Amino acid sequence: MGGIEVIDPRYRVLLARVNEVLGGDHRVRSVSAGGSVGAGTADQWSDLDLTIITESEHYDEFISDWPNWLKRITPTVFARTPIASFIINTVTCEGLTLDLVIRSGEAPDFRPPGGYAVGFSSTRFADIRDALDYAVAEQLRGLAGPFLSLIQRGEHLRHLTGVPHLLGLLTTVFLAETGEAPPTKVWNQTYTEEQRDAVAALPALRASRDDLIAFGLGIANLVVSRARPLFERHHLDWPTDLARVTAFRIRDELGIDVSDWLN
Repeated sequence: MGGIEVIDPRYRVLLARVNEVLGGDHRVRSVSAGGSVGAGTADQWSDLDLTIITESEHYDEFISDWPNWLKRITPTVFARTPIASFIINTVTCEGLTLDLVIRSGEAPDFRPPGGYAVGFSSTRFADIRDALDYAVAEQLRGLAGPFLSLIQRGEHLRHLTGVPHLLGLLTTVFLAETGEAPPTKVWNQTYTEEQRDAVAALPALRASRDDLIAFGLGIANLVVSRARPLFERHHLDWPTDLARVTAFRIRDELGIDVSDWLN
């Protein structure tokens, strides 16, 4: 891994053109690489993110003028500001993705938030112990509630939107197993081959009742079975009552006995 020298060489030509055009623009103070290139963690599949710092008094003008100066840099087949007015996402005619962030005056001292983000929770947990406790309780709550409700309503498409949340719960358990810090862009360096194989062995996920039941119970089994010994290690109380009620609900609603791994 490295910087711009490891990515598609066409990006070097594009960067040179950016510097040529914006280097002579009196509104621009500096242009620097961001993202994985700037961090030195890029690989051959990385794209190019750039941070443009403008003179404060010309910031608004420069942003409003972006279609013109971008056209001077490179032709594009896609160029929009769908996230925020100061972020420009582009795809060049060669298929290169160039993302531009425009800041006024100087680059902010941005530091990513610390702690553990678990699934869709808005809370970041400072300690893996608290993150693990939340992940298991949330898995069981979801299994007893939304999982069954969506299955019984036949809301299979909506059901799929919750899969990233479930993966967030499972990967929290994985981090508790290994003691690794939360991953950034490249996950394979954080999760072990055995952990990744366990996810690959889950039932195929399709928007049908049987497949969603098989996947949902499969990932819940992974979370519960792998988290149980971790609760002892971290001196956490296992949510016995919640697990028991969840098992009863699955048996009553779906006719499936999960007591061998859930209770």
